[in-house]
Amino acid sequence: MFFLLYGFLVWLGASVIFRLAGQFFFVPGQPILLIWASVLVIPLVAVLTLPLYHKKKLNSEAQLKAAICIALPGMVLDTVVLLSFDSIFVNLDQQMDGTFGSWLLFAYSLVLVSGFLPLKLKIFKRSL
Repeated sequence: MFFLLYGFLVWLGASVIFRLAGQFFFVPGQPILLIWASVLVIPLVAVLTLPLYHKKKLNSEAQLKAAICIALPGMVLDTVVLLSFDSIFVNLDQQMDGTFGSWLLFAYSLVLVSGFLPLKLKIFKRSL
């Protein structure tokens, strides 16, 4: 239950950020901004997931389940949100709906991949 709530809160925070400032990341004809958004989401997902798995002392099976639970609320809610993209994300160009949806799939896939990453890496232990 904890990870479902955490996933919902992450989704809510991200949705608010993109509702208020998404126009700076998703600009038609500016692929470099999309590339930067895609690159920056990689360490962001790592920071939002890996320390939490470590803190909760999850074994590999529990870590995978946690990743699924973190991703699930946003994936479900975004199916509804994306149907009303032009009404919800009025700050984004309507032609960016597919690009935004694609980027969301990438971000959710990163959350799911985080469930497979080993936490016993020396570099990870030093950073905590």
